[in-house]
Amino acid sequence: MVRREFLGLTAAAIAAAQQKKPANESVTATATQDTTPRVGVVLSSFTGAAEHDGTKLKGLADPRPNNASLTDAQFDALVRRAIELGDTRTGGLDTAISPDDWVVIKPDITSCYGLGPEIKDGGAHLRYVPGSVTDLRMVRTLIHWLLEHKCGARFTIAEGSPEWLPMERSKSPTDGWTTTWGGAFGGLSYKSLVADLGRKFPAVKFDLVDLNFDEPVELPVQGAPAASKNPSGAYYIPKTIQQCDKLISLSPLKTDRHTGVSLAMKNYIGIAPGSRYGFPKRGLDKLGDPNEVLVDLYSFHPADYAIVGGCFGVEGDPSGDDAASVHHNLVIAGMSAVAVDMVGAAVMGFEPSELKFLSLAEKKGFGGWDMVDLIWTRGNGVEEAARKFRRAAPAKT
Repeated sequence: MVRREFLGLTAAAIAAAQQKKPANESVTATATQDTTPRVGVVLSSFTGAAEHDGTKLKGLADPRPNNASLTDAQFDALVRRAIELGDTRTGGLDTAISPDDWVVIKPDITSCYGLGPEIKDGGAHLRYVPGSVTDLRMVRTLIHWLLEHKCGARFTIAEGSPEWLPMERSKSPTDGWTTTWGGAFGGLSYKSLVADLGRKFPAVKFDLVDLNFDEPVELPVQGAPAASKNPSGAYYIPKTIQQCDKLISLSPLKTDRHTGVSLAMKNYIGIAPGSRYGFPKRGLDKLGDPNEVLVDLYSFHPADYAIVGGCFGVEGDPSGDDAASVHHNLVIAGMSAVAVDMVGAAVMGFEPSELKFLSLAEKKGFGGWDMVDLIWTRGNGVEEAARKFRRAAPAKT
């Protein structure tokens, strides 16, 4: 599929979804194009599909409706199938991560269940909406998958929320590391997950790092900075992000009033330390448009792998009262964060060409619709997965 055809996917996808037309592969590639990014797209209802050459793709062993409540086992299988289908011809996640790598897993823990605007502890708390954070079970499945494939010697779960502070720095009753999310993820918290992993895999190191307070270093962006108000291109970057071997971005599907969508790349706003840029990181606003800033931040350690989706996402303005949860049971995974974001955006009803951060990412050399001729989706078709998300009203400039 050529560029103009991919950019027309959104309208076609929504129309096909409304007509309930079956589809196998929404974007295909010839067998000789090894550099084509491949993206796994899997709904909980996935019963199998066919490759462009007729090769059958196995479906989930226990498929469920896309609005069903999934057990831990069903969700685990969903994530694993997306990872398997996101492999490239030259390898996949298991070849991207070496046995001795220090792997940073960057989930979206922007908000915190149990903390709202009424809590006055120095954080900038917003109303918590289910689907606004990464499903913690996805983090667990990913780490287990990597260890089963002998990938990684140290795993750091890292986030720098613009909304909440760690409990030791505030008077709040909970934080993003300790909350159990109202039981949404089977009663898991990040602290309990790390403790459990440490018991199961004593030879591997596991830790949590709050990027807001991790020691920062001031570094220049390689090449020309994208941020128009930051000609020096200098940013404070946590040492964890600078020094780790590999980084994996995990994000739900969300709309955003600044960037249109909030997916694998927008997740990088979380690496900017609040200790330098404040809460909710208004210091970044002085450097340029949020689309420009996030591309600069992404350039300090581009994602080695990306997974977006989960059981729930969010439509509307997550920072306003009109935000609402979207139940979709969808996981999208691949080696190229830009390709994953393009597919995720198309599924949500956005034309990739209208998203400024994607065009800026292309100019910075991270991929895009002009650099990549084809995106090969495997599993469910984009038109099958399509669910038009209600957009957030654009931020006032």
